[in-house]
Amino acid sequence: MLATVAICTWNRAELLRQTLEQMCALRIPAGVEWELIVVDNNCTDDTPQVVARFTDRLPVQRVVELRQGQSNARNRAMQVARGDLLVWTDDDVLVDEEWLSAYVAAAERWPAADFFGGLITPWFEADPPSWFQENARVLEGIMVTRDLGSREARLNPGEFPYGANMAFRRRAFQTQSFDPNLGLVGDNAVRFDEVEYCKALERAGFWGVWVPAAKVRHFVVARRMTLEYVWKHFEGEGRGTTRINGTSPGRPLFGAPRWLYRQYAAAKLDYWWKRARRHPEWLRSFAWAAQVRGTIVEHRAKSAELR
Repeated sequence: MLATVAICTWNRAELLRQTLEQMCALRIPAGVEWELIVVDNNCTDDTPQVVARFTDRLPVQRVVELRQGQSNARNRAMQVARGDLLVWTDDDVLVDEEWLSAYVAAAERWPAADFFGGLITPWFEADPPSWFQENARVLEGIMVTRDLGSREARLNPGEFPYGANMAFRRRAFQTQSFDPNLGLVGDNAVRFDEVEYCKALERAGFWGVWVPAAKVRHFVVARRMTLEYVWKHFEGEGRGTTRINGTSPGRPLFGAPRWLYRQYAAAKLDYWWKRARRHPEWLRSFAWAAQVRGTIVEHRAKSAELR
């Protein structure tokens, strides 16, 4: 088997260096060849030099994608990948030594499966504040953690892997592209690119398997553990959901339905009330307010485009 490992990166050279350093310890099963593709999405830091320093230790090549955006970078990786199995991770991840071996073994055990997802646990830059630890379930998307149990099993409908740790057979990934309208572009926070990609595969009849032995640790920078970042993240979820589902009807005000502003005000009031009373659900209300705000932002942007 030939396996392709792909990483898309934008201006995170030092984190990428740690990711590549960890990959030097990967155990490659007998009979398996592999290649490593790093997609440079217009990096202006030391990314080219970092990749070059690993060419004698890893089967790595750097590919440049000039169109900004994570989805564009992922589509570029799929164009150049030669592997029968395409395994994705991120530039801020530490992979387990058995990570690639676990995916190869699972692909052999499940010949009819088309995609696979593995365990993602956090790797913190600093000790998380207490409110962050108490709301780990709400903040899974910010930590990019994924744990569907200790048993290898077929994924249920609607269960999908996360982009930091997922794999696809060629017969599946050749049929779909990532939507450039979704996913990170520079510093924006629009989400759901890999989720929508997997949904499209599922609609086409493909299915997946959960592989808990394929383990990675995702770096959680200190700035992610702030309310400012939490707001940005969930606002991005609101924007992404609106891009997927389209705008909603209603009497407009500044480009968005009036009822959305009422919903936003109600969500903010609910957050303030719960926060003041130390209600355990205060962060969920905060996240909901941010999502509604993102929905309003996306409605207004769409309205501006149509003028």
